[in-house]
Amino acid sequence: MNESNKTIQELKESIADKIKNYHSHLNEGPYDVDHVDRWICQFPEEERWSVLAETNRLLETNYIDQKKTEAFFDYIWNHKELMGENPYVTLNKTQILNIQQKGHSQKRMLERLEKYYWNTKTALINKAPEEYVENYIYLDDCMYTGFTMLHDIDNWIDNAEPKKGSTLWLIFIGGYEGNRKYILSKVQKKCTERNITVKFDCMYSYNTYNLIWPWHSSQWSEDPYGDPYVEAFVKNMEEQKKQLGWKGICFRTGREPEQDTKIFQRAILKKGAYLCSLPINPNKNMKPMGYALNISLGFGAFFATDYNISNNCPLAFWWGNASYSADSTLGKWYPLLPREANEIK
Repeated sequence: MNESNKTIQELKESIADKIKNYHSHLNEGPYDVDHVDRWICQFPEEERWSVLAETNRLLETNYIDQKKTEAFFDYIWNHKELMGENPYVTLNKTQILNIQQKGHSQKRMLERLEKYYWNTKTALINKAPEEYVENYIYLDDCMYTGFTMLHDIDNWIDNAEPKKGSTLWLIFIGGYEGNRKYILSKVQKKCTERNITVKFDCMYSYNTYNLIWPWHSSQWSEDPYGDPYVEAFVKNMEEQKKQLGWKGICFRTGREPEQDTKIFQRAILKKGAYLCSLPINPNKNMKPMGYALNISLGFGAFFATDYNISNNCPLAFWWGNASYSADSTLGKWYPLLPREANEIK
């Protein structure tokens, strides 16, 4: 059924079906229709259909469940440049890394990969003696800015003394293009210390058109923000830019999106700006459209797995904690996909 023909109830049911296994490892939930209803009812009634329709569309393509994760493992297995004609032989010369210093995504993926390869291919991983290793693989679910990976590789090169003359593969389910060229140049420079060749691949690649950035036209006759929290956030952001002498576009310009997409973008922006106003001492990287290092409205990604969602995604999807009282800061918003915070190892 086309999204435009679905009712609000049908959209809620569709979203609930997609996220039903979210955080199952934490025994949370249930992530059912009532859960989706509690989240969407925080938006004005006139915005709800558009928010649900766009969220359902994003989940269809960018929510990585077990089936899509296993498809990624098969993607690696059938990767001719990496695995060659005989993956069994290649695996005997390959070490799949578990070096992530922040978070659990790599460790969890490695555990799932090991189980999947054994159950479906009777293949073992990470059995190669160090002296026979020719390939290293750095796996993760998604690359956003790439700095997490860069810090991991820097630490690995400095402390693990990987085999000289080997190849390092950086492989992700998804990857955003914006910072990719810069980060890969940094990784390659570091790896030259051990004469290691760096190669990159991802199953899904996202560019700026895949980011959730609110659209704005200078020809709008209406208030370009239309919300006091957005106005306050943008004003503060412009003051920061002025002090530092920076320039930058806060909103997407160019081709106008569909009306429902515009409604969705602005709805998510308004709620995100409201959430940014709540903490007494907010993280400087906290932005309405997701955590970001620069002075902006935020990263604007949308990528989630059964295990977690990135803080680079808009706050309205993940910020808040249902177990907190409604008068506490984190209790003032009920998230669709509550985030499990990264721990630094």
